[in-house]
Amino acid sequence: GRWFVSFTYATPNIAHEPTGEIVGIDMGVAHTATLSTGEFLDMPEPLSKGEQRRKRRLQRKLARQVKGSNRRNQPKLAIAKLSAKESD
Repeated sequence: GRWFVSFTYATPNIAHEPTGEIVGIDMGVAHTATLSTGEFLDMPEPLSKGEQRRKRRLQRKLARQVKGSNRRNQPKLAIAKLSAKESD
């Protein structure tokens, strides 16, 4: 039930002239990447605030369910869908 689409495009060869400038990239915790020019690059949040709250609530609900019960499958499936969306 999940779709993956990939588009390919052949990029034309562009002649680059070397400038001699060196660029450094720092991968961090506060910002996803920081360039040596001082520019910060941040990844967007994978889930919205509402989806994050819903996932936490479902995880708490799942923890209270009796293992092996039929009612445990509903929050388990909902958490799996949100986790799949987060990883995609």
